Amino acid sequence: NLHPLILFDANEPGELERAENFGGDILRACVEMGGVLTGEHGVGIEKRDLMGIQFTEDDMKQQQRLKCAFDADHLLNPGKVFPHLHRCAELGRLHVHKGKMPHADLPRF
Repeated sequence: NLHPLILFDANEPGELERAENFGGDILRACVEMGGVLTGEHGVGIEKRDLMGIQFTEDDMKQQQRLKCAFDADHLLNPGKVFPHLHRCAELGRLHVHKGKMPHADLPRF
C-alpha cells in the first residue's frame, strides 16, 4: 500500500500536470506488478480515469450495475469512481411506464 508524496512547484507552468502524470505512472507500475489501483481509500476522482488499466469495460459496467441496484438516484459519491458515467437505464435498468421513460429530461452522461 503506497502513499507517494510527489512534490512540485505549483507556480511553475506545467509542474502540476507533470506531477499528476508521474502519479499515474506509479499506479500503472503497481498494476503491472500485480497490485491494484486502490488501498483503503477507494478510487475517488484522482484515480477514476485510470480504472481502465485494471478493469475491462465490461468489469466497470458490472460494477455500475451493482451501484445502480443500491443507489438508483446517484446520490452517493456522484461523479466519482467510474471514468465513463452512465445512467442506470443505460445499463439495462430502464423502467418504461405507458411508453414514457422516467426522468427523460435528465441529460445523459
